[in-house]
Amino acid sequence: MFEELSFSQKALVYRGLLCLVQSNSGFGFANGDQGHPAYAVGRSGKVDSETLGDSPDRNMLFKMMHELSVELSEAELDNSSEIGQYVFSWADFCNIAYEAYEKTKNT
Repeated sequence: MFEELSFSQKALVYRGLLCLVQSNSGFGFANGDQGHPAYAVGRSGKVDSETLGDSPDRNMLFKMMHELSVELSEAELDNSSEIGQYVFSWADFCNIAYEAYEKTKNT
């Protein structure tokens, strides 16, 4: 989905998506809620879209971040990432999302 973008452009898009998730905006999440049970349970890697309402197969934000994570990490020249958090799995995505939810919930 990002074939036409350069490495720098992909990195910029990924950073923007990561900031969106880290801000607990709710954009791209079931019911606009990063504290939704799908993400709380998903931190362990569990996927059940029938019961929980979201999954890696359904969530476009996850798909975008995952694709960019794989491409960016493969393109790194010296294995020293400028990006602190990649999304290689549903659990990675859910952990980032739920941590942001928890931080803003307690403020």
